[in-house]
Amino acid sequence: MADRDDDSVKLALLAHDLRTPLSAMRLTAELIGQGDLNSKQRDQLDLLIRSIDALAEMTGELVRAAEPGTSSAVAPVRIADVVTECAALFQIAAEAKSLDYEIVVDPAVTEIMTCHGAALRRVVTTLLDNAVKYTASGGICVRVAPAGGAEGDGWVGVSVSDSGPGIDAEERARLFRPFVRGRHGRESGPGTGLGLWGTAELVREMGGVLELSEVEGGGSRFEVRLPAQGDATAVPVSPGAVTQRARAPAHGPLDAHVLIVDDNETNCRLLSALLESFGVTSEIVRSGEEALEVAAQRPFDAVLLDLHMPGLSGLETAEELRKLSGKAELPLVAVTAALDSVGPDALQEAGFQDVLSKPLSPAALYEILKRFAGGTPGAESGSKA
Repeated sequence: MADRDDDSVKLALLAHDLRTPLSAMRLTAELIGQGDLNSKQRDQLDLLIRSIDALAEMTGELVRAAEPGTSSAVAPVRIADVVTECAALFQIAAEAKSLDYEIVVDPAVTEIMTCHGAALRRVVTTLLDNAVKYTASGGICVRVAPAGGAEGDGWVGVSVSDSGPGIDAEERARLFRPFVRGRHGRESGPGTGLGLWGTAELVREMGGVLELSEVEGGGSRFEVRLPAQGDATAVPVSPGAVTQRARAPAHGPLDAHVLIVDDNETNCRLLSALLESFGVTSEIVRSGEEALEVAAQRPFDAVLLDLHMPGLSGLETAEELRKLSGKAELPLVAVTAALDSVGPDALQEAGFQDVLSKPLSPAALYEILKRFAGGTPGAESGSKA
């Protein structure tokens, strides 16, 4: 992705467009999480949310990589955190096949970091997906430990071992080429043969080494060895943080009336349902032009405004709302899946007081509305519509 050619831009555009359905999925899962669920359902929902977040992070990485002038420097993350989070995504799938599933992290590597968190996530996801897919019985072990190869100190090894059918020596020699699949892969169903090739390319770009070996008693062992990077300012990856976001905000209901402006019907319905869970009433309009008409007739405590709409854009709508009589102080909140395409200066100049990035955080939305509405209906004019 280093060369920002036409293909990378097209891929980034596709990834960008995926943000909207991913946001809808995330918000729907959040709403489900506010209901009464048993512990098993709660675990399954948390897995769904973590999977959505992982995909959202991957799409974000593709978009950022294609942006001109984007710096390649990113905050380091703990390798063990990324691996354990990825491994947790496959726990239920392994249990469904009655496989033993083990995640082992050596205490000596818990603080070792990498600046390639997104790439590492993709690598571990591919290796685990294959392991679960092709292992019919026995078990899978994910291990993070000091590397035992010739690289020396300062390297960490991430291995995925399984008790599957194994890969013979002849296949191992060509398995990391594009469009090549192993015998068991071809027998199991359709596929592209790009997964392991892409994994090898990502490991190479990370400055690491990927090796495939046999497991005593049958099976395969893929090991990725990576050099430590970064400093002590790691950004921890915590599945627990996702679990907490899936819960309803621990606050009382708000008394407010909000205008939702978005051309996407699904987004509107989800936002309306989320606001209702806060005790907030809402009206929905599908364009900037309609927003101006409705706002001129009725008072609102805040406006949730999508930035990218046909006709008047979110920025243009905000500027026009500010010109309406009595609306100069109306709280405007930008809601967008493409925050990186609009700078903070442009948002402030258009009159926005705050911004929410998709996938939406219900807790963040609640806090914004609480601040603007202040628990009092009709903050703009003293009464609701």
